[in-house]
Amino acid sequence: MVKELFVNAAIIIATISIGNQILINEEITSSSPLKIRVFFGCMSGILGIILMLYSINVVPNVIMDFRNITIVLSATYCGFLGALITGLILGLFRLLFQGLTFSSILATLGIVAIAISCALTTKYIKKRSNKWIILSLYTLIYPTIVFIMVIQSRILLMKTILIYWISTVVASVVVFVYLQFIDILRFTFQKYQQDSTKDHRTGLNNVRQFDKEFNRIVNGLTDKSIITMLFIDIDHFKKVNDVHGHRNGDQVLEDLGKILLNTTNSNDIVSRNGGEEFSVIMTDCPRDKVLGVAERIRREVQDHKFLLLNAQSINITISIGVAIYPFSVNNIQEIVEKADSALYEAKRTGRNKVVVCKSIQNASADFSASRE
Repeated sequence: MVKELFVNAAIIIATISIGNQILINEEITSSSPLKIRVFFGCMSGILGIILMLYSINVVPNVIMDFRNITIVLSATYCGFLGALITGLILGLFRLLFQGLTFSSILATLGIVAIAISCALTTKYIKKRSNKWIILSLYTLIYPTIVFIMVIQSRILLMKTILIYWISTVVASVVVFVYLQFIDILRFTFQKYQQDSTKDHRTGLNNVRQFDKEFNRIVNGLTDKSIITMLFIDIDHFKKVNDVHGHRNGDQVLEDLGKILLNTTNSNDIVSRNGGEEFSVIMTDCPRDKVLGVAERIRREVQDHKFLLLNAQSINITISIGVAIYPFSVNNIQEIVEKADSALYEAKRTGRNKVVVCKSIQNASADFSASRE
């Protein structure tokens, strides 16, 4: 029996581990997308079927398995729908596998009762650990009722119930502890994955993600592509850090990141390229609208009151360099260099201004602006 328990535990842990790898990037809750909940419910049902095939001989002519734990698993993570799907899969398999006998019908009714009870209970309990405890009680109570109805010998009944309760409680605790461990691993993986692409201070793309997105755009260029690169730098940011401290400087960076997100389109790629330097890549902005977008960003920053940690507020300004492919840059690989050169020109000639790459300025009478 110990060997069979070990096999069942290994099956549960292995299946949960495989499922975690498949859903590693997903947030598994009762409000997850429908396809996630359906998939999770089906996976739990398949796990329950495997556990039924590897049932444990408790006493002569009496077997048990941990299929009901899979209903608890599905209900705890995916709520009503997940529990219902898992319960239906297990109930149908129970009837098809053993046929229409009194014991199989009772077992199927018990599975359905547990599934419905778990599904309904999840609507009223929010904390995951409390869900697991209460739902696990259903897996003890319903089968016990079936044992009482089927087993005639009192001694055999008591022995069966005792073994079933101890085994199920131990299995339930082991599975829950392992699930907690898996949740920590998933959270850590998702956090590291996010940290590898996002700037920890502003939440914008970091320079690594900037390079990745830029290469994606380059590889997807067509004859109709218009790519605009804005390079943005905070004017006199060192003074902000020196006068107000680095914590307030970090606060300014965070607020600037929010302004950039709010003044650009959702399709634009906004990044922090390092220090006080930011960038915006626009792939769907017409050439004649570029200056307006850059000016809007500059004005928003100029007029914004940056709140410091001591409740004081300051104003800052930014300089912006602009390059547009294919108008100011013939080779897309040079667009970063051109935008950076335009930014340097804006800084050199007074700051708090937008400067467009010189080649396009030659094609336009007045394609730059400044607000001193």
